[in-house]
Amino acid sequence: MGRFVLALVVGFVVLGFCNAFNQTAPIIKPIDDWEWSYQGRPVETVEFVAFADLVPLASELNYTAETWSAGQTEVPRLVLQQVPERFAEVTVHEVPVEHKKRIFFQMMLPLVLIANEEMAYEREALLALKARIDAGRIPSAKDLIELRRFADKYDVSMEGDVVPVQKVLDTLEHRIDIVPPSLALAQAAIESAWGTSRFALEGNALFGQWTFGRKGMVPEEQRTEKGDYKVAAFHTPLHSVRSYLRNLNTHPAYRDFRKHRAAARTDGRSLSGKSLAATLSRYSERGAAYVKEIRHLIAANGLSILDRSKLVDGTVYELVPVWRAAG
Repeated sequence: MGRFVLALVVGFVVLGFCNAFNQTAPIIKPIDDWEWSYQGRPVETVEFVAFADLVPLASELNYTAETWSAGQTEVPRLVLQQVPERFAEVTVHEVPVEHKKRIFFQMMLPLVLIANEEMAYEREALLALKARIDAGRIPSAKDLIELRRFADKYDVSMEGDVVPVQKVLDTLEHRIDIVPPSLALAQAAIESAWGTSRFALEGNALFGQWTFGRKGMVPEEQRTEKGDYKVAAFHTPLHSVRSYLRNLNTHPAYRDFRKHRAAARTDGRSLSGKSLAATLSRYSERGAAYVKEIRHLIAANGLSILDRSKLVDGTVYELVPVWRAAG
């Protein structure tokens, strides 16, 4: 009875759901204004020329080739500030393939975990809001302002058809959640050619996300029938990861991803990148073949264990690639 009365008192919230978008390529909105303070943690800048320069820091933080091979689950807060320009050249000509892959994963994993941590904070705040409203009291003005902030940020439109507050909250609960690290790492490897693509090097673009009407990089073989699209560029690799999470959490093409993730939550199951990969056939025009490649990459590189990884507390190390002049 309490909820029924609440519904009558509060009335309805205006909500319009987006129609499914026919494109299979991921389309994004700008998120460059999504800043994060690292929750007040100390920040230290570390400059490096080659990844070998980071070995002493990695050893100090217990984040080495040996700990990685043993199944790294405790991960330091390393934030790469730019995809190094020389990464493609060096890894192709000077570094064995397995070494190149490990470097890529070790640099990407903290970024994914940080973006997931940010999303987890958002989810916690949403669930607290939902619990207050579910308790049966009338939402305060502050609660409704917070609800609108979530709706605006995660593309739950406040225009169009009329639906109850509860449906807004349920939709947001499906949208505000993490992405399994194994899935994010596998897709980043595929979409950025292990961090060596032109889009990764010029624009920190790690997930092949398209954009219309904003600054980006024009593909050399742009298909005119798809419109005047570009590949989105980002201020830092972390911005690219944040955008990827938001994309999976809001784009109509990935409703199945969100549905299966929510089902796992309801059943008390851990989120599995290999399992959720099956829902992403629309991420690429390759469809089922793309899904197969993701799952193979997760299995071949033993990435599933990383779905249990977590960040250690403490200092954030912002890694800044610099170049030593020749001669």
